[in-house]
Amino acid sequence: MAAISAVHSGSSNHSADNRNNRRIAVVERDPNLRQQILHSLQMRQFAIVECANATALYRNLLSAPCDIAVIASDLPDDNPRTVALHLRQHSDIGIVMLDADIANGGQSESFHDFADACFAKPVDLDGLAAVITAMHSLQHHMRAMPTRTSAGQPDWELALDGWTLRTPDGASIDLSAPERSVLMRLVNTGAGGHPVSHDSLIGSLTSDVYDFDPHRLEMLIYRLRKKVAVMSPLPLPLRAVRGMGYLCTIIRANN
Repeated sequence: MAAISAVHSGSSNHSADNRNNRRIAVVERDPNLRQQILHSLQMRQFAIVECANATALYRNLLSAPCDIAVIASDLPDDNPRTVALHLRQHSDIGIVMLDADIANGGQSESFHDFADACFAKPVDLDGLAAVITAMHSLQHHMRAMPTRTSAGQPDWELALDGWTLRTPDGASIDLSAPERSVLMRLVNTGAGGHPVSHDSLIGSLTSDVYDFDPHRLEMLIYRLRKKVAVMSPLPLPLRAVRGMGYLCTIIRANN
């Protein structure tokens, strides 16, 4: 199915510039539903990239990066889980799934392990627009933060037992078991500013690194960044080192 690659922008250059900073990909095979979602989001001043399938999405993203992708579960050319994992691996794009199984009378698959939000079909357009607006605001908040804390501020600290992350501005963030395992490996193995490999981090989550989907590590870190952003204006001091792994500047608490 051919791509519908037009990006719908405003009538003036100023309006288009603003809208292009709020770009949403809608990946839906049904042209009527695509149009309904398009009009709903355009009313909130989002620019929409329409895609009829996954191939069209990939083609469009090469020239028009998006902040959020709305992906139907019944794509004609690819598994939506595969699409979402690919996006998660290569970007910080937000992902919203549209679950078609409920509308078709089938048993719904859980997409919550890799998507930020899920909606059943027929889609609640107002609810979808509200969630996308909130997701975009969070993304803007995270990207606007400085890449490092100011000189003289306290360090980020991981509690001795590993279950609590303390931010320099005093917030305490409770960690899940997988988050705890990854951060403890980062703090202990990466002491002295050394990157920690993907395999080492995966090894903190499972005894069989070869049977573990590496995309799950990317999603865990993505969700941890979002958790931190809700609790503190300071960005998590963790960055990807291409071809190597992750580097963090969190320290282990002394007490």
